[in-house]
Amino acid sequence: MPKTEVLRAYRFALDPSDAERAALSRYAGACRWAYNYALAKKTQAHQAWADRRTAYLEAGLSEAEAKERIKADGAELTDRIKVWDHHRKSLTLTVAGKPPLPEMQPPAGQETLVHRLVAVRADAAETTRERELLAEARATVNALKTKAFSAGFRTPTATDTSALWRVERDLPKEQRGSPWWREVNVYCFTSGFDRAQVAWNHWQDSLAGRHAGRRHGYPRFKKKGHAESFTLFHDVKRPIIRLEGYRRLVMPGLGSIRIHNSGKRLALLVDGGQAVIQSVTVTRGGHRWYASVLAKVQQNVPMLWEHVHDDGTRTPYLSRTPAEEAAENGGRVEQIGRPTARQRAGGLVGVDLGSHYLAALSSPLDPADPATALVQHPPLLADSLAKLSKAQRAMSRCQQGSGRWRKATARVSRVHQQITVRRASYLHGLSKKLATGFTHVAIEDLDLTALTTSAEGTRDKTGTNIKVKARSNRHLLDAGLGNLRKKLAYKTAWYGSQLVVLDQGEPVTSTCAKCKKRNPSSDPSCSTFHCPSCGAVVHRHQNSAANIVDAAHRQLETVASDRGETQNARRAPGSPRARKAPGQGASKREDTD
Repeated sequence: MPKTEVLRAYRFALDPSDAERAALSRYAGACRWAYNYALAKKTQAHQAWADRRTAYLEAGLSEAEAKERIKADGAELTDRIKVWDHHRKSLTLTVAGKPPLPEMQPPAGQETLVHRLVAVRADAAETTRERELLAEARATVNALKTKAFSAGFRTPTATDTSALWRVERDLPKEQRGSPWWREVNVYCFTSGFDRAQVAWNHWQDSLAGRHAGRRHGYPRFKKKGHAESFTLFHDVKRPIIRLEGYRRLVMPGLGSIRIHNSGKRLALLVDGGQAVIQSVTVTRGGHRWYASVLAKVQQNVPMLWEHVHDDGTRTPYLSRTPAEEAAENGGRVEQIGRPTARQRAGGLVGVDLGSHYLAALSSPLDPADPATALVQHPPLLADSLAKLSKAQRAMSRCQQGSGRWRKATARVSRVHQQITVRRASYLHGLSKKLATGFTHVAIEDLDLTALTTSAEGTRDKTGTNIKVKARSNRHLLDAGLGNLRKKLAYKTAWYGSQLVVLDQGEPVTSTCAKCKKRNPSSDPSCSTFHCPSCGAVVHRHQNSAANIVDAAHRQLETVASDRGETQNARRAPGSPRARKAPGQGASKREDTD
């Protein structure tokens, strides 16, 4: 069985003392402060850019012309930043004893500055003034970037925000400083800056249409007491994050904290040289604190896809798609290993996710028990609904911000956290059974946002069956279908199987699995499917699962067949050299030959 390096997270529930709990809250608060600090810097720069754009639009310019004018206005300042930043990087490498960067091509209008800085570096090599020049270069770069941010010519990245914070961190609190920064680990601020950058990128990608799903809103500031978490890193060559025995976790700045469950599995891997801890993310959920230890683990996998470069070097991948993308620039893709005997016996399984059953399978999970083809919904929320409603009513009777209100809020949060943990445990077990029992797992690309929309309607045109729709939505959201898909995505790669996601809109619920005729008037709320063409009467979920299997087979044969040439969307050979038949995209010249 081939072995490869994978990133795995090991989650432990912490059992801290009162003093350690206060320290964890302090670290999480520093991360939240850093997130808000970075987001404020980005918002100010974006608002300055928006004001410039608005001014140009009011002057009669189009949207594209306004953006080009703003870019031209900041070109000179941006070029100066590039030159000084190259100067700073070269000095940094020189101070570290490494060879400097090659000379840059001077931007238009910056030739004099480039030549002057080259001469300064040459003179400093003889007088060993590199450190003084490096401090001066850093200050100049930060000053130029601050000017560009305030003018709206540039939005600060996580690196820019970190550099600006290092200049301002010793200022008084009234001047946006953080003189208390020495009380926590510096990585709390770094992780906050990184998270702000990720949120900003998600908004930008969604705005540009590069992000699937519904449109993301403008990033919002984090409120105290919400989403308490932080991430700590260390040098893997001199590890600080480690396990002491099986029941204590050591983290930089926090010391040794007891964990509620056993860390034996990770400790044995680290001691055996099969795992290297990279970082730890600490999160508060309900009444508990959790530590997710990220480690690089040498893991045996049933199947690997290797990109063989032209020079013979090999790069392993857990799935076929990234290996083929890497091979587009040269080389070939080879399959190492194969699925297990159990997976080959299971073959391809269609999974119909829904509200009546959590999953209806085309093949049972246990071949000896046909009843396992239908996976019931775990009544997680239903079992805790009475307890949750009682806690929420008690919270609503308290004055917001009072001591009783905080205790009542903690009780509500605790119930929600218990439901979340049980749901995650159940979905982990189901996803692992599917990934280890079949070669391919086929599911629909469900639009959960559209499926769980409210039926209230508008004031003029109210909806119907509002209570029924609300109950159905609550049932779907309690199932955690999105989490199940995420778990299947990485577990199928771990265990040598493949996740097949059908195209959205595939008519699996309105097509007869026997005669393949569509019945658009079929009622999806009915438990049985009636085919008017062949007269077949079958359970709706079993019919949908069978249709998912057929659609997955077509998709695999069309897009990623392991046998011969692939096919295009018209079922024609996908090879560029293959001759196309008339009516299948053939040119007029080919038709007349």
